[in-house]
Amino acid sequence: MSIYVREKTDKNKDGTTRTYLYVVESIYDKATKNTKQKFLFCLGRLDDPDTSKLAEKLALALSKYVKDVKVLNIEQDFALEDSKIYGEIQIFRRLWEDMGFERVLRKHFSKTNREVDLVEAIFTMVCNRLLAPSSERAVNEWKNGVYEPRWESLELHHFYRALDFLIENKEKLELNFHKATKNLFNYKVDVVMFDTTTVSYWGEGEEAEELLKYGYAKNKRNDLKQLVIGIIMDQNGYPIGHEVWEGNKSDKPAFKEVIDKVKKKYQIGKVILVADRGMVSEENIRYLEDNGYEYILGVKMRQLNKTKKEILLQDEGFSRIGKTVLKAKELRGYELWEKEKTLKGEEIKDEEREECIRSNVGKRRWVVCLNEEVEEMDREKREYFRKIIEDKIEFSTAKEWIIRNGYKKYVKIEDMKIRLDEEKLSEDELYDGKWVLVTNSSLSIPEVIEGYKGLSKIERHFRELKNEIEVGPIYHYVERRIRAHIFVSFIALQMKVALTKKLREIDEEASYSEVLSDLSRMRAVKVNIGGERLMIRIDPQDKAKLAFKAVKMMVPSKILARLE
Repeated sequence: MSIYVREKTDKNKDGTTRTYLYVVESIYDKATKNTKQKFLFCLGRLDDPDTSKLAEKLALALSKYVKDVKVLNIEQDFALEDSKIYGEIQIFRRLWEDMGFERVLRKHFSKTNREVDLVEAIFTMVCNRLLAPSSERAVNEWKNGVYEPRWESLELHHFYRALDFLIENKEKLELNFHKATKNLFNYKVDVVMFDTTTVSYWGEGEEAEELLKYGYAKNKRNDLKQLVIGIIMDQNGYPIGHEVWEGNKSDKPAFKEVIDKVKKKYQIGKVILVADRGMVSEENIRYLEDNGYEYILGVKMRQLNKTKKEILLQDEGFSRIGKTVLKAKELRGYELWEKEKTLKGEEIKDEEREECIRSNVGKRRWVVCLNEEVEEMDREKREYFRKIIEDKIEFSTAKEWIIRNGYKKYVKIEDMKIRLDEEKLSEDELYDGKWVLVTNSSLSIPEVIEGYKGLSKIERHFRELKNEIEVGPIYHYVERRIRAHIFVSFIALQMKVALTKKLREIDEEASYSEVLSDLSRMRAVKVNIGGERLMIRIDPQDKAKLAFKAVKMMVPSKILARLE
């Protein structure tokens, strides 16, 4: 037997209709094996206001005898008291645990006598970096807007203590994080990429003067002290480690320090180091070769000597790479040596040739790449420059404008007169669409090019580290806290990269920012329903559901907590 409400429509003689609201009982007839409806009583016509009032009274009277279903007066019995960040934290916590960060940190903390859960303090700071980057002092306020009961006992000094613990154990933690994530993603590291960037310091303290120095600022803020950050990344685009140096450290010596650390710290077998043009010096290349490393390095074409340019950058000898717009050619080190000797008119002795072939220099491979689309763009850009400079030369303010906009190299300024340097413009044609790599690896040319192009991922990670996660600006004035602040930002970057990877595994078009935007709408809401206070969650949107699927997590129940 069941009782329910039903609408019944009758037709009037004039063709119009009238609808009544009935309470109906459904009865099963065992004899006929059919269900019959029995009209118990009529509440009235549907368009009659009295019918609605009668239905409300009946519902209120019956609700007294129901435990989980209530009839409420929206204005009197229902109130929204507060809403807090919720959805993103659920995804980040699952990722934090899956990546092994939770386990590694708790293992280290088990050896200490900490009365407060500093692992939660670290996780809080990482989440803040991912969602609303701010100082540790501001994190203490920010967490109050997040629904996470485990954070309620945390105070400002806990965050500072957590930072100190992180930097004291940086080397061990970073290594164990690497081992944990390597097992999670089940990959082997055999290509390591490295690059550096600078981060400006905005604080006023002088206690970190050994770290904070004036130097070449990649963000053009030469008026600020800075530090140098290096990121070590594997071939899958995952950041495995970072280093922090004083602000006047140049790329070339930093590169050598990383080389010494990579194999030893991360216990990697065969390694191919990939680095950009700023890292390349003959000293660094020889250091790699002498220590048995394979490498793929970018070369600054404009710093090559005249004969090398003439040999490497001439348009002959290119072969197309598959069906792409890329072309490439290769010269062995000894071949380049022979051609240079010939161009200079120098005699080549057989014993010298044999010695060069056997040497590390002779075994190097010079790979020259040509992108036809970029070649055309470079050509059009140069002609555009030519037209602009020709127009500007006519005006008296041309000199100042040309220097300010970086066109000085294309003009000659003599006796206060400016003229176009046609020779310099023509020389630039040599570089159109080209870039040069040097390697000692046995990889094919397409593999060498692909390995070097992976550096673009590091550049993207630097943008995320500096902009989205906002490792800068930095206000700490104690060196250990500055280093720890960067470590927290680096962990956040690792989590972001890992989540992006997991999202792409189930949807190649998935966007991290769009998923996070939808997750931000899944808030925890504090409500008062008929005197009962609850913490409930808003249902996840489509892209938010994708995040739960990516980390293999069920969406939490609707009611998060019953409050006192």
